Order: sequence, then structure tokens, then C-alpha cells
Amino acid sequence: MASVNGPGPDSDVAMDAINETAQGDVSLVAIYGATSFNLFHVGESVRRSFGSKAELIDHLSDLAEETRREFMERGLFSGLSPVQNSVEYQFDEKDGHGVLQVYCGGRGMLLFVDPDEDVEPLVRTASQLLGGM
Repeated sequence: MASVNGPGPDSDVAMDAINETAQGDVSLVAIYGATSFNLFHVGESVRRSFGSKAELIDHLSDLAEETRREFMERGLFSGLSPVQNSVEYQFDEKDGHGVLQVYCGGRGMLLFVDPDEDVEPLVRTASQLLGGM
């Protein structure tokens, strides 16, 4: 069982797995734990969307915290205690990117992909990288 704060998957291994799974471009890959945040890949289109790296990190950290809180609250309100290998995800379109957030065992992976990307294979790959399924 992986710790929620690391060590996480190796960035080269994670990028190879995500790129092999995705059908289109992957513009961003980040992994986060309870107190850690690792940015593995930022594509040019995402870089242009933000004024600085600090602004990008702040935005992604806020998004990761929202996701972590949402998934934890959902588990608490449903009366279930968190299960280490359960996988939850959500997919939205924001600013021309498909934003896929996968949460598993206290860790999350954030991906910016093409809006029409088939997300189920990416969810499986992300959950395996995070130590789930």
C-alpha cells in the first residue's frame, strides 16, 4: 500500500504509461498526496494559459485540494470509511481541456487531455500508478 505522501510513481514511468494509454495529447500530468504535489508534465498550451509557474502551481494545488475534500466528504456522508484501493474520478471540460481527476487511497492524479478523450482507460492507468486496482 502506497503512502499518501510518497514516494509516488517515477515520473518517467508515469509519463510513459499515460502517453501509451491516451489517444490524444496530454497537456498536464500532476500527482498529489495529503501534503505533497508533483508536477510531471506541463504542455505548451497550459503554460500559455498561466502567467507564471507559481500561478499554475497555485491553481493546480487549489484544484487538488477541492478534489481531495470532495471525495473525502462523499465517503464520509455515504457512511463508508475510506478504502485504500477504491478509485473515484471526475471529468470536466475547462478552458478547452478535458480535466480528469483520479483519486485513489488518499492520492490523486490530475490530467489535462483532449476534451473528447476516452477517460476509462486513463482512469485504470492512473489508479494503477497511484497504487489502486
